[in-house]
Amino acid sequence: MKKSVIYKFNRITLMVVFCLIGLIFAQAQTFIGATGNGLWSDSENWLDGIMPDGEFSHATITADVIVDEDVSIGMLFNSGNSSLTIKEGKKLSINYSIDWGDENDFIIEDKAQLLCSTPVQVTVKKRISAYDTDTHAWNLISSPVENDIIPTAENGFFTDPETSYALFSFDEASAQWNNYKDSPFVIKNGRGYLYSNAYDTTLVFEGKTVGAIAGYSLSYYVSNGPLAGYNIKGNPLPCNAYVDRSYYLMNEESNSLIPIALSMSRPIAPCTGIIVMAESSDDHAIRFDCGVAEQPDNKGYVEITAAKSNAPALVLGQALLSFNNGDDLGKVSFFEKAPAVYFTKDNRDLTIFSIDSTNTQSLKFKAGENGSYVLHFELKDLSLDYLHLIDNITGANIDLLTTPSYTFNATTNDYASRFKLVFDPHFGIEEDGPSTDSGTFAYVANGEIVINGIETQDFASLQIIDMTGRVIVCRDAVRHVSTIGIAPGVYVLCLKTSNGVRTQKIVIE
Repeated sequence: MKKSVIYKFNRITLMVVFCLIGLIFAQAQTFIGATGNGLWSDSENWLDGIMPDGEFSHATITADVIVDEDVSIGMLFNSGNSSLTIKEGKKLSINYSIDWGDENDFIIEDKAQLLCSTPVQVTVKKRISAYDTDTHAWNLISSPVENDIIPTAENGFFTDPETSYALFSFDEASAQWNNYKDSPFVIKNGRGYLYSNAYDTTLVFEGKTVGAIAGYSLSYYVSNGPLAGYNIKGNPLPCNAYVDRSYYLMNEESNSLIPIALSMSRPIAPCTGIIVMAESSDDHAIRFDCGVAEQPDNKGYVEITAAKSNAPALVLGQALLSFNNGDDLGKVSFFEKAPAVYFTKDNRDLTIFSIDSTNTQSLKFKAGENGSYVLHFELKDLSLDYLHLIDNITGANIDLLTTPSYTFNATTNDYASRFKLVFDPHFGIEEDGPSTDSGTFAYVANGEIVINGIETQDFASLQIIDMTGRVIVCRDAVRHVSTIGIAPGVYVLCLKTSNGVRTQKIVIE
């Protein structure tokens, strides 16, 4: 055996020995609840006024206790029939062992955390806010206990009337959502579910935890096309968890999916579901861990959000242009009529696109409905000397370092490759759009726009777009368009044929 290996082994052995010695000689502190308020943080509730302190400390509980601050201890022991409640937003970390008993209440309130590698019987609560007519308010939920949960009125899933709640599971094999009301199912650990309610309710999960690490399989069905690797998973732990891939998370307003890059190291809260994309049939596992893995240096990214211009704070679409390897994440559509902003790589649509360096980058946009939209760009941990947005339809050239937002009109018929990001002033500015051919294809004569390049067998469409991005004319397979009723000005023609998309600016006098 090599000396370095022996040294490493001896060092680990010594560390374990020192930890055990620390636990053995650490004095156990006893919670007696003398004041009657039950607060862990109140020193008068501890025997002789001495509270447990530090990683190797022992705590013996002889009265009902409320953990009202973040606590980290070595061991926790229940000497009787006492209960423990972790208050909302607080975390209890038990670093080595717990002896609580399955019959004693161990309650984890909404947004509270228990970090413990030993399975323990718990009751975990997840508060759900009611939706209203102005919001989608869908929640991606998951169970933090090992045993199956049967939805009932008692554990908060059902409310009266029956129409007030909605609960769905996703079948990866068929890429279909299943409605609980049509075909009942149980809530399983490690899976994610879609839930909403017209009333405020609290979901209750009772059972035994799975520890501090858990792994689950991913599905990939080629027959599902763009949804081949679409999986709904969920945090299976009663504490914040991290995963070894990029994923989608529901935003705080419960009306949009937001992409979370692997390089972000953002935790997934307890009882929270996520959407992950398996990359291939060989990509078949996901691991949830209470500790974040060591990440390489974050090289930053550009965050792009899309919203309706009359509600710019309501983000309905988001994409990330990442300068970190391994952040790629496929694009999914979740909410009907929501705008989609994304990239394309190797014939794959991506919400997170990882690049090393670039001069220009195509940015795709798809309107869910006709209207006015706003794109907002924000540099995260990234410094650039030049970043412009080119609108291939209107010709607008926006300096995003000084004006990080762009408002425009869009229709559902616009071509997807509408925008281009330019990182170097010497590249890409002169191009009009995603044309697959060069040269002009139309001219104005005798009060008509004459269109060339349409073959008899072509299925073709033509859009005439003003400089605000508004489509004022849309025709199928035409060779002549009258200019009567079109105000004088500069317009963009967008011709779609079986050979591709061509754009051209034209002046109508």
